[in-house]
Amino acid sequence: MEMKRPFTMLLAAGLLAGSLAACSSSNDPSSSETSQNTNTPVKLTYWNTNGPGLDGLIKQYQDENKNITLDVQIDEANHKQNLLTALSAGSGAPDIVILTVDDIPQFKKEDYFYNLKDFGADELQKDYLDSRWKQGTSADGSFIFGIPTDSGPMAMMYRIELFEQAGLPTDREEVSKLAATWDGYVKLGETIKEKTGKPLTTDAFFGAFLPKIQQGGEFTFFDKDGHLTMDTNPAVKEAWDFSVKLAQAGLTAQQPDFSNDWKVGLDTGDFATMFAPPWMLGLVKQNAPNAKGKWDVAMMPGGSANWGGSFLLIPKQSKHAKEAYAFIKWVLAPEQQLAVYETNGNFPSTPSVYKDEAFTTKKDDFFNGAPVGEIYPKAAEQVTLMDSINNWTTITSEIEQQLPNVEKGADPEKTWAELVSKVKSTLAR
Repeated sequence: MEMKRPFTMLLAAGLLAGSLAACSSSNDPSSSETSQNTNTPVKLTYWNTNGPGLDGLIKQYQDENKNITLDVQIDEANHKQNLLTALSAGSGAPDIVILTVDDIPQFKKEDYFYNLKDFGADELQKDYLDSRWKQGTSADGSFIFGIPTDSGPMAMMYRIELFEQAGLPTDREEVSKLAATWDGYVKLGETIKEKTGKPLTTDAFFGAFLPKIQQGGEFTFFDKDGHLTMDTNPAVKEAWDFSVKLAQAGLTAQQPDFSNDWKVGLDTGDFATMFAPPWMLGLVKQNAPNAKGKWDVAMMPGGSANWGGSFLLIPKQSKHAKEAYAFIKWVLAPEQQLAVYETNGNFPSTPSVYKDEAFTTKKDDFFNGAPVGEIYPKAAEQVTLMDSINNWTTITSEIEQQLPNVEKGADPEKTWAELVSKVKSTLAR
């Protein structure tokens, strides 16, 4: 799902840069001069976005592979368009490229990328969260487009003082129990609204529809063959009706995530809860520094959902595919994902590291000492598998535009009918 505002941040949460070895004019994965001569100087291009500081890992790889030079190129504003242009033209693509989970469906064309299965990537599957791994493959798993970088399991932030004022428990274990189901979540909101006058969540889209629909099953808006099902799949209407219910009950603050009002609301406590993947915690600290100790973190209703993460892929135009894969395999291995977590906080997609002391002992003082190193791994294991074949952008962008109208009093059924009609019309063009 493409959230245009957050993905400036999500891309930043997305890992890596790559370069490798070899000089070969062949696109055959098994063919490479560098595999024969590891002293051949090689410069590989990697199209990155404004990601975290991975200088340490890049330097380490180059130190251990003296013939490697990395050429990391960043053009945040034109990243996708430049890639589409190069792939369509058949020239100009890099050796390695990063794509977000929301972008990858748009690029899932086997003519554009190497099948990493041909390099033995299927042997790596056991190292990654199943929900993340399958986002980078074809529907039947026969084509592996990319290897997962970081992950974005979601938990629930809650405003301690509002729970206190409402006479509710503030212990995160108790809060998790009270909000274990979506019905329980609504009851929390009704109590908080009655006792404090404050709404439950940020808005009807980010605070209700988005997390709810991500638990709707692998195929929600489309079936596996790409046919639109948003008007026939009960899960979609259920998520819409749930969002409407919160809006009409006055349980949404009408402060969409990443808006200026939202930033103020984080500081002043304008809403009681917010759904947050690990990367969101950093944004809260940046935008609401005075809120330290006023928020805590618990599990979200229904288990969890994934919001964020990227993949590294190898365009077929690369002349150094075998070496590019060697780098990707190394830099996205559990050990390296753990290192990035320790230095930059990017949440790994490799569950074997969740038992490391870096996780089991990690607490966040800003969030009242919440044991985030325990909460988010637990959430990651509960993420529902989502559709990674079809592009949701047209639909979710329209829903993001329409739900605020319902919050302001528009008829929800009429708005829903107009929404479905508009989506069908757009997709038919």
